[in-house]
Amino acid sequence: MIKIIVVGKLNQKYLSTGIDYYQKQIPIKIEWIEVPDEANKDGIHIEGERILSKIKDSDVVIALAILGKNHSSESFAELIDQKTTYHPGDLVFVIGGSYGLSDAVLSRANEQISFSKMTFPHQLMRLILIEQIYRGFMILKNHPYHK
Repeated sequence: MIKIIVVGKLNQKYLSTGIDYYQKQIPIKIEWIEVPDEANKDGIHIEGERILSKIKDSDVVIALAILGKNHSSESFAELIDQKTTYHPGDLVFVIGGSYGLSDAVLSRANEQISFSKMTFPHQLMRLILIEQIYRGFMILKNHPYHK
């Protein structure tokens, strides 16, 4: 199973529509876990505690962080394959709120990845991430979607 932990609620219908579209096509269960946001920089530690409370010791955690490692779509597909096939826990992606992720969450992460050096709205990152997960599965199946 893949879990995606996110800070805050999704309040944009077009994003929900896109997320639903890709999620229905992914051949593995995706669980979304929302934790409340604090809407201020000082609240990042509270958000971090909420995120960490949703993570099990056996989970493989990948934090989305602007300073994380960049991947091509192909190497991201390999990462998903490795983590979902050869690790006993769930694969957990974490998307922080508008102030990012706490140091505690970043320390717990098994890996930090970046989709770009640019900053994206954290709600939009949900759609970007789910599309890349879908693309990764299509790459693994040698499906022409990726081309």
